[in-house]
Amino acid sequence: MPAGRPRFLLATFGNIGVKEHLLNFIEHVQVLGITYVVGAVDQATYELLVAQGTPVYKTPLASESYQLDGSNQHSSGSWKRFAGMRTGEVAKIVLAGYAVMHTDCDVIWLRDPTPYLMCPDTTSEWGDGSRFPCRPLLAADVAVSSDNMSPGRDTEGRASYAAGGTFNTGLLFIRSNANGRRFVEQWHRLVVNPPRASRFATLTSDQQA
Repeated sequence: MPAGRPRFLLATFGNIGVKEHLLNFIEHVQVLGITYVVGAVDQATYELLVAQGTPVYKTPLASESYQLDGSNQHSSGSWKRFAGMRTGEVAKIVLAGYAVMHTDCDVIWLRDPTPYLMCPDTTSEWGDGSRFPCRPLLAADVAVSSDNMSPGRDTEGRASYAAGGTFNTGLLFIRSNANGRRFVEQWHRLVVNPPRASRFATLTSDQQA
């Protein structure tokens, strides 16, 4: 990590089936100089990205004969295994002391989000007089996108608008403070092993949890 940069990490996951998405994602974040890592879900992806010098590591699923079954239903068995792995890996990064922005690999980053999310300088472009000042975000231990798609209405309504849709882990930011660490540990636990009598027992995805 470059000297002086906040302990921030952009993290995404993918298998060889989303190769083009991953390569596009990597090209954009490298141009911007964002600190990032890719969790390879299979051996082929790991080998491909190692060969091109990408910061990549093998997730636990890469050591198994695991394959996503192609279902877009979050209740499918293979998706649940992926969700369990992903929440566990995000938890490891946060517990290692990094604020993490988990992002789907089909997200295209046009600017480095670090100055806004970490807000090291409130006199910058994201200062108190801007439309989207970064200082209030410092109070957020966790910030998540939703499937409601109007940034304007979201800005006006804040959580009351966002909460009207399904929370979307395609953009999920977690700080490595006490609350962020507690959140990510509980999130992972409630995805992979929810108590039988709890309201989490019947949920089918990490997004619902």
